[in-house]
Amino acid sequence: MAHELRFPRINSVVLSGRLTRDVELRYTPNGTPVAKLSLAFNRVYQKDGEWQEETGFIDVVVWSRRAEQCAEYLHKGSPVVVEGYIKTRTYQDKENQNRKITEIVSSRVHFLERTEIKTEESTPKTEPEISETKENIKATVTDDDVPF
Repeated sequence: MAHELRFPRINSVVLSGRLTRDVELRYTPNGTPVAKLSLAFNRVYQKDGEWQEETGFIDVVVWSRRAEQCAEYLHKGSPVVVEGYIKTRTYQDKENQNRKITEIVSSRVHFLERTEIKTEESTPKTEPEISETKENIKATVTDDDVPF
């Protein structure tokens, strides 16, 4: 009996950086909010005794209520920590060329700046921490629903 070697399927990323532009908020045809964040992040390393800095960029997709909060409270330059998984998808552009996008689909977005929320009582409260989990993301959402 041959034993199959099985590896755990791990696809998890935690990345901190700053937004390169304001949040782009849209809604799927069934009304689910989805936001696109563009994140810049740095890596510092040493090469030949000299410190080097490298900047990378990646898009982040945020779903549901947290997407709306990102659009409301984040702006170009806002520092965030994103937790999620890496996803690659393909599509055809207007010239029928195949294109590939690699992005992070977030499970959590942590705001690193304190944000004041004005309530009806006019007493400011700090922005709430809300985690997007599989339970509060509608299972009916597919790649075809992403409006980017």
